[in-house]
Amino acid sequence: MRTSLYHKTVAQAYNRTVKPRSFKQGDLVLKVVEHVRRQVSGPSKFDPQWEGPFTVKEAYSSGYYRLVSVREGTLTDPINGKCLKPYYC
Repeated sequence: MRTSLYHKTVAQAYNRTVKPRSFKQGDLVLKVVEHVRRQVSGPSKFDPQWEGPFTVKEAYSSGYYRLVSVREGTLTDPINGKCLKPYYC
């Protein structure tokens, strides 16, 4: 009884802090820089942590997205939605 109440309160606290991110085709997003995503020490702590903007080309039901660079028009590898955030002009 006590453990189920504990698990319930922990789940509620976690759900309050998590921001669900779902994007649809055509949305503008920023993606995490490669060295941050791979958790490798980067060139400098003052370098930007996000790059973009990108346009969502395809959205998969598994939570992965295929992006197209707005500037170059190049297609990127599929990336998890956890590594994306909305871009506001």
